[in-house]
Amino acid sequence: MFFAKAGLWFVRIAQWCIAVSLLGVSGYLVNQYAQAHSRVPAAVWLPCIASAFAICIMFYSILLLYCLGRLLLHIAAFFDFCFMVTYIAALVLNRNNFHSDGTQNETWRSLTGTRAAAGLTANAGKNQGIVKALAGLTTTLMVLFILTTLMCIHLAHLADERHEEKTGHRRRSSSGVRRARTSRV
Repeated sequence: MFFAKAGLWFVRIAQWCIAVSLLGVSGYLVNQYAQAHSRVPAAVWLPCIASAFAICIMFYSILLLYCLGRLLLHIAAFFDFCFMVTYIAALVLNRNNFHSDGTQNETWRSLTGTRAAAGLTANAGKNQGIVKALAGLTTTLMVLFILTTLMCIHLAHLADERHEEKTGHRRRSSSGVRRARTSRV
């Protein structure tokens, strides 16, 4: 179990670093839209908000990983699942930003047109790489959250088994409770 937690800790640190990078990239894009006094598309603000929350949650998970009991491992798996779903949604919103030619990316075209209409410099060359980074970092975090969800579920299962060995009894299943109740009648 020590090596499984060490592997999870390593992946969490990588997630945290990538989430900080994604927060910076998406924050920059939010700022670019704000300078043009335009509405920020969901493809930009969803990864920004998700990364901000993920950074906070992962900070405590990194610090407390070796102290997590059975219940907290289940809660960590639940949060990982929620972030995984959020990043899948962000990836769906960014589905039109994976073109190798950056000028075909939907967010780039929107940002460039918005800034040009507001009379600001378009920053077209710089924003192509930023939009590609947004899509790539979102994809990477989605994959890492799938991995950590599975790792947390595995660790929670191991902790449950260890608890059962210590106490000498298994948790009651709902079907076992029903059979006991029906046999009394």
